Amino acid sequence: MQNIIYTLVVILAVWISGAFSEVSIIGLPATAMLPENSPAGTEVFSFQVSFSAGESMAAGFPRLLNFDPLTDVFTVAMDNATHAKVIVTGSPVLDFETVPNRFIFQVLVIGSAGNGDSETLTVLLTDVDEPPVFLDETSVLYILEKTPSGQIYEASVSDPENKPLTFALIPDNPAFTVDGRKGTVFTTKEFNYHTDPISYSFNLSVSDGNNTALRILIINIININDDKPVFINKITSFTLPEELSPGHIVANMTAVGADDRLNAGLIFYTISSNDYLEINGYTGLVTIANRMDRDSDTLRNNPTVAVTVTATYRFTRPPLFSSIDVTVTVMDINDNPPTCTTDRPRREIPETEPVGALVASVTCTDNDVELKFREYSFTRFSCIGCTQRFTLEMDGSILLDSDLDFEDPGNINIGREYNLLVVATDKNDTSLKGDAYVYVSVAPVNEFPPVFDPKTYFFRVSELLGRGTVIGSVVATDDDLPTTDIQYSLVSGGGSGGLANIFHVDRKLGRISLLTNPDFEVTPTHTLVIRAVDGDPVRPLSTTAVVTINITEANDEPPLCGPNKTNLVVPIDMRPGSSVQGFMLTCTDKDSPPASFLYSISGVTNVNNHFGFSPSAGTNITRLILREPFDFTSGLDKLWHYSLTVLISDANLRAGRAPQTGTVIINVQVVDPDLTTTITTTTPRITYIAVTQNTFDVSDWYVWFVLALGALLLLGILAYLLYRCCRYLSTKECSCNCDCCESEHMEDKDTLIQYKDPPKREVLMEVTKINTIFDGEEVDPVTKRVYEYNSKSGARRWKDAVVVSGLPPAQPDSSTLVIPQRTSTPEQPPGTAQSKSSSGKRLSSAQSVDWADHRSQTSSEHQDVPLPKRSGAKLKPGVVPMTGQGTSQV
Repeated sequence: MQNIIYTLVVILAVWISGAFSEVSIIGLPATAMLPENSPAGTEVFSFQVSFSAGESMAAGFPRLLNFDPLTDVFTVAMDNATHAKVIVTGSPVLDFETVPNRFIFQVLVIGSAGNGDSETLTVLLTDVDEPPVFLDETSVLYILEKTPSGQIYEASVSDPENKPLTFALIPDNPAFTVDGRKGTVFTTKEFNYHTDPISYSFNLSVSDGNNTALRILIINIININDDKPVFINKITSFTLPEELSPGHIVANMTAVGADDRLNAGLIFYTISSNDYLEINGYTGLVTIANRMDRDSDTLRNNPTVAVTVTATYRFTRPPLFSSIDVTVTVMDINDNPPTCTTDRPRREIPETEPVGALVASVTCTDNDVELKFREYSFTRFSCIGCTQRFTLEMDGSILLDSDLDFEDPGNINIGREYNLLVVATDKNDTSLKGDAYVYVSVAPVNEFPPVFDPKTYFFRVSELLGRGTVIGSVVATDDDLPTTDIQYSLVSGGGSGGLANIFHVDRKLGRISLLTNPDFEVTPTHTLVIRAVDGDPVRPLSTTAVVTINITEANDEPPLCGPNKTNLVVPIDMRPGSSVQGFMLTCTDKDSPPASFLYSISGVTNVNNHFGFSPSAGTNITRLILREPFDFTSGLDKLWHYSLTVLISDANLRAGRAPQTGTVIINVQVVDPDLTTTITTTTPRITYIAVTQNTFDVSDWYVWFVLALGALLLLGILAYLLYRCCRYLSTKECSCNCDCCESEHMEDKDTLIQYKDPPKREVLMEVTKINTIFDGEEVDPVTKRVYEYNSKSGARRWKDAVVVSGLPPAQPDSSTLVIPQRTSTPEQPPGTAQSKSSSGKRLSSAQSVDWADHRSQTSSEHQDVPLPKRSGAKLKPGVVPMTGQGTSQV
C-alpha cells in the first residue's frame, strides 16, 4: 500500500512539474520484442534522456513503475549521463510457455532540479523453437545372451512446443530397431556372448522438425554361465575376541565360475539369518554386523556362531548357486568392571544407635564369563565430613565406629547426612572399578521433655485492665538437639464469672494475656495449668507449669441504688426537714463499704435547692427530705414538678482511680392541699439491677439459627401472599377476546362430606312473572351476535338463543315455591344462574346473579352463554332481566 501511495505521489509530482520541465525521454513510448529464455543482462530497449542546461539525473532514477503484470524480470540502468537501457534480470526465466507473453510498464526519470518525465514501454515475448529434451538419465543397458528379441528401452522425451517427434538410430544397426513415433528400441535377434560383440554403442536421435537432440545408448551383452560358483577360501572356522567393532572383517568367502573366472563379479553372496555377521553381496566379504558380547545371555552358554554363506549367479535361469558353512567362536576378555550394590542405599539411623551397629552391606559382582576375570577387592572407602564415624570391613560391611548423639558436647560438628563411597577394583585390571553409594541420615531422638524454669509462676494484674493486656510469659527449654519449636497451651484454670476462659496463652511465645476484664469480686485468684509440648512429629513430650494470677482490687463498680424513677407528691406547705413521703434510698457497691457513699442532687434539677438527703454521707441508706420551703406567693418558685437527678458517689480512691458514681431519678409533684382533691402516693421500693456483660459473638450457633428461622418465616409469608394474589387474579374478568380467557366450569367429581342420612332442607324461591317486551336490538361487540333488550327494565336475551327447557312452573306474583334439596349436591359457582328440571335438580339458595358476567345454560348442550352488559338499563332490587320466553329467576 505504501508503494502504491509513493508511486501516485511521484507521478503527480512529475505531472505538475511537466508543464515547466525540459526533462524528456526520447525514444518512448515504444514496443520491444524479446526472445524467450533470454539470459540475465540481455538488453531489451535503449532510450535517451534530454535535460535542460545544468541539470542531470537525480539519484535513484530512472526507475520502472506500474508493471502489468507485476514482475521483477526487468530493470533499468544508465549507460552514460543521457543514455539508458532496460535489461533482463534473469529471475524468473522468461519461458514463453510458462510466463506471460506481454509486459507493460512505465519508465520514470527525475532530474536533479525535481523535473521529470515518464513514458510507457511494452515488451512482447516471442516464442523460440526449442529442441526436445530427454527426461530420463538411462544410457547403459544390459542384455543377457540368448534373450529373445523384443523391447529393451523406451525413451522419455518432452518438447516445449508440443510438436510431433520422430526417432531414429544413428548409425543404423541391423541388430536393433526403433519405433519412429514412440522412441521404443527393440532387439531383432538373440545375442551370443561368444560370437557376437559383447557391447554396442549408437545415438538415439529425436527431432521436432527443426531441432534434433541425441542420446548415446550403450548396450552390454551379459554372459550366461551354466556351472555353479566355486569358493576359493577353504578355511571355515574362525576364533574372535568379543567386543570387536561392527565392520571388522572376519573372512573373505569369494567364489568364481568354473569355466569363466573373469565373470566373478556377476556372483551375488548371501548369508543365513543371524544376529552378529553380515556379508557383502558383491565381494563375499564377511564382517561383524552387531556387537558380540561374550557375557550376554545369548553367547554366555553358547559362544559359537554358525552361518551358511551362499554364492549365486545373478543372471542364470534357473539360478546356479553354491553354499559353505562358516563357524565363528567368540572368546571372553576382561572387559567388565565390578558392579556394586548395597542392601540399603538409604539408611536412617537414630542418634542413639550403638557403636558397632551394622549400617549397610555392599556386594559386588563381575559379569565376565571366565572365573579369573571376576575377582575383585575393596580398595577405597571415603566419606566427606565423617571423621572416622564409619568403617568398612573386608566383606563389604559398613559399621558405625563412633556415637552419633547430638547432645554430646564432643559431637558439636556432627552432621545430619553422610554420603559413603565404597570402591571395588578388578584384580586383573586395576582400571576396571565399581562403586556404590550409601546415604546415611541421622534421625534425632526425642529424649528429653521440655522443662519449665521455674516450675511455678506468680503474676499480679489489676481488674481494671482489659483485653490484650500482657500479664507475663512462661518459658520452657528442651535439651534435645537439634532444637525444635515448643508450643504452649492452657490446660485449665482460666474460667471466671460464667466465662470458660478469660486468659490467652500464645502458642509460640508462652505469653499470657487477657481476653476480657478480670473481676476481683468474682474470682480474686486464678490458678492456671499451662502445658509445653516439644516439636517432635512422632513422639512429642510435654510438661506442665502452674501459674498463679492474683487479681488486684480496684474501684471499678459504680453504686447501684433504688428505687429508681419513683413518683412522689409533696404538699406546698411541708415543713423543711420533713421526709418526703417516707422515701428511702438504698445503695450497694461490690467494691466499696457502706460508709463510703456520698449523696447529692444535681443543681439543674434541684431548683432553689429544695430537696436533700439525710444523712448525706457515711451510710448506704438515706432519706429524701425537704430542705427549703416552697414560696410560690412571692414568685420565687414557679415549678410544680421536679425531676431530681440523684448522684451517688462511692468516694473510693483505691488504685488511684476517680470515685464511681451512680444515678437515680426521682419525680416530685408539688401540690396545694387546698386545691388538690386526690393525693397519689407511691410506696418506695428497692430495685435490684443485675449488670451482665454482652458476650455476643456472630459465630454462636443461635445467631444462624435465628437468621435461618426468620428467612423461612419470610419465605412462607411471601408464598402465602403470592397464593392469595393468584387467587384474586383468577377471579378477575378478562377483557381480551380470546379463547384462553374462557374458564371451564369444573364439576365436583367427589363428595367432600359423606352423610349416612343426608339432612334435607327447604329452599325458598320467589318467582316474579313480568310480562317483558323486548323493544330493541343490539350487536354484542365481543361475540358479534344479535341480542334483544327491554329499554325500561334492561332485560336482554339472544335473538337466536335456545329456550331453556324444564323450568319450574310459573307462580303468581309474590308467590313462594318450596323445593326439596339435598346437601350432597355440589353448589353452583357464584355468579351463575342455572335452570333445573323438576326431577330432582335444584337451584341453590346461596346463588346470586352477577349480570356483568351472566351465563345462561341450554338444556341440550349445557353450555354457558355470556350475556353482554348494557349501560343504559337499570334494575330495581329483586328484579332481574328476562330469559328464555320472558321468565325471570332470582
